Amino acid sequence: MRELILILHIITSVMAYIITAIIVVRAIGGLYHKVTFKKLEVQLPFMATIFLYLQFVLGTVLFIMYMTEYSSGEIQVYQNQIVKGRFWAVEHFILMVFTLVVSHIGWVFAKSSYTPRLIFKKNFLYFGIACAMIMVSMVMNIVKYAI
Repeated sequence: MRELILILHIITSVMAYIITAIIVVRAIGGLYHKVTFKKLEVQLPFMATIFLYLQFVLGTVLFIMYMTEYSSGEIQVYQNQIVKGRFWAVEHFILMVFTLVVSHIGWVFAKSSYTPRLIFKKNFLYFGIACAMIMVSMVMNIVKYAI
């Protein structure tokens, strides 16, 4: 069960990153008048926010599972690795909560803005931050688990 939740969490994380990257690229194009404004400029931020909420729910379940295993003594590794893993779980969780908040604020501002240029600016700012935070989190996961 845990592996399935982890795989779904990774898939939603990658999808959220791809969508936020598309939003940022379209916003840059819109600010330089290379991309014309479409309804997509408000729909994509909504989709990214939905994926981040799904990621949050799955991540919360994983976090609870990890902390339950840690507190019950099921994790049998060296003491330094336990502390390092526990710190990473908390750090990752908090980073992704901030990412969710930033993207939600960006989506609200984008849908409430009236001019295309302002929507492109809001998308670039808020989803640029969210995209960077997701990338940092993914790179930290790769460093922690793959290397």
